[in-house]
Amino acid sequence: MIVTTNFNNSTEDMARYGGRDDIRRFCISNHLDGLEYMRIPQCPEDKVPMELIQGIHLSSYQSWMDLWMGNKKALLEEYGSMEVVEQLYGGTTPQAMVENLRGELHQAQVLGAKYVVFHVSEVKIIESFTHRFQYTDREVITAAAELINQVLDAGNYSFDFLMENLWWPGMNLMNPEITEELLERVHYEKKGIMLDTGHLLHTNIGLHSQEEGVDYILQVLDRNRQIKSYIKGIHLNQSLTGDVACDMKKRLESGEIRLKTDYWERYAQVYSYIFQLDQHKPFTAAGVKGLIEKIAPKYLTFEFITRNRAEHERYLQAQWSALAPDRRGKIIC
Repeated sequence: MIVTTNFNNSTEDMARYGGRDDIRRFCISNHLDGLEYMRIPQCPEDKVPMELIQGIHLSSYQSWMDLWMGNKKALLEEYGSMEVVEQLYGGTTPQAMVENLRGELHQAQVLGAKYVVFHVSEVKIIESFTHRFQYTDREVITAAAELINQVLDAGNYSFDFLMENLWWPGMNLMNPEITEELLERVHYEKKGIMLDTGHLLHTNIGLHSQEEGVDYILQVLDRNRQIKSYIKGIHLNQSLTGDVACDMKKRLESGEIRLKTDYWERYAQVYSYIFQLDQHKPFTAAGVKGLIEKIAPKYLTFEFITRNRAEHERYLQAQWSALAPDRRGKIIC
């Protein structure tokens, strides 16, 4: 099992480290085999020790279906102008997404990444508040498979291509038939699933404790027995924020929250909300160790959102303590 933590090259996060050697020390002291890297194109990469990159998190497109389907009217309703669409996707045609992702896959291959991660999901800004969605799970996974096949069929890659669950339309693991259909539609032989435990918890707003969360994940996995062998990776974290989701929905419907008309201002509003909802904290319930052993993934990422390096290290220590009580940094099976 390869154990990593999430890492990016943003100016804010890179300021936590004194350079490549310091990042290497960070991994060693926290018993990590390396990093799951998300590249931010506008930020420099000169301090990133590329040899530590085990996995690459590909760009995440939140509301891409209208571009893929050629629905210009809906695109303009969401983004306001085609100029904004171009800013987000590098163009105003579906091929722009394809070329962007091919470029990222090429970089992953050059770096020798063992896996890449891709979100299979679709949500507009207002939908993330209201939970009333334009597209169904099947429509999203059908389009996603088309996109993935166009991107992957053009190359000869060595890495695992892992599709990650979210709690919006797409691959959210709520309907086993949908997930099986997605896996069948994707041509790539080394395909699999990156199970994000925190995202799965968001599909049940009635959870109130980590222990309830473990039980719920096990119930969902039991319903998805046919795809267990495809779960090659886990993003391990937890957020128990059903009350936040309910509160935001009520505040929007009552008019207390008013979404801005400008896309980037609306994006700032939803960005703040998502980080309140999807907190990415250590998953430390007693049953988490057994959950990891049951799945036995190839890749395990301690995926956290932290304010500084000290907090990140505290989160890593807390997560290791839940999985490896002897504190040697290895999971005891």
